[in-house]
Amino acid sequence: MSVGSWINRKIAMFSLAMGNVEKNAFSQGGDVLSTDSSQEQRYRQGTVADDLKQGKITQEVENLRWRMYKVLQEVDDYVSVQVGRDEDGMPIMETRRKDSSKDLSKVKTEPSDKYPLEMVVDNSVIVSSGNEVMDNSTISLFDKVVINEYVAPKDGEAEADGTVNDTTATHGQISGVDYFASQKNERPLFIERNTISQFEIEGYTEKLHISKIDDTTRLLEFYVSKYPDELKRTTRLFISEVKKAILNPRQSSLLDIDNLNFISSKTLGASDFLEFKYKDLKYDKIVEFQGWYVIKFIGVVEVNGVSILESLRVKDLDEKYKNKEKK
Repeated sequence: MSVGSWINRKIAMFSLAMGNVEKNAFSQGGDVLSTDSSQEQRYRQGTVADDLKQGKITQEVENLRWRMYKVLQEVDDYVSVQVGRDEDGMPIMETRRKDSSKDLSKVKTEPSDKYPLEMVVDNSVIVSSGNEVMDNSTISLFDKVVINEYVAPKDGEAEADGTVNDTTATHGQISGVDYFASQKNERPLFIERNTISQFEIEGYTEKLHISKIDDTTRLLEFYVSKYPDELKRTTRLFISEVKKAILNPRQSSLLDIDNLNFISSKTLGASDFLEFKYKDLKYDKIVEFQGWYVIKFIGVVEVNGVSILESLRVKDLDEKYKNKEKK
């Protein structure tokens, strides 16, 4: 390399370096002079993990989402059953497909109606996550974190200075009344009504039995306990309202409901992620049965087991599963 070429090369490198210095010095970004802003990017940028974190719906994210739901649907069709024990006394498990007809035959239903049982919906409270609880609560945040130190007493003294055994930091506080008042217990059943009811039946229903009357009509049986819940004071008033409804149904707003819908999840007689909706509900009767008040309505089928995951289906991935190709 000649001396002239070497000098020209060094001049070009110096010009590029000064260009970056000038760009950083006169920019508003506040970068240090060693930062080359044209080379900045997030760690793992372009990966599926980064797309999920950034909320981007890419093809890889759609494939991952559909693969997850497809696996969940397939697993839901099977159950593990103990068929015996080996020579060491350990249980021998066998995986087999569920038979919903056998499971439904074991369910005890109120016998005054003879319609075949189609589904049993568990209406237990949906447990909120820790983040949801915090978001729904009325918390007073402190301007400064309060440090609470526990000081162990000396021997023979009830209260005295000593060594610090434990330290906790308090960032805020919430009263018990505010906490429980802010928590809304959600349940799978959702009811639409045109009037305001003092008591919402879906909040006290433990399970719902759905029986088939004909192709378009179903018998809906709401099972509510006859006995008050000590942890839920309003159950006493609710039971009193049910007794009034038995004597005079027209005077009770409890029975004024129009539509019912839910998404199946661990529902006996149906796969998960299916939508059901019944409209034009008409009150039938209330019957006492084995510790329950069974409140019966007759409704018309509007949506009967439509998958809510259909819009998320990836057809190309389904074809690969069908042909057992590489995913």
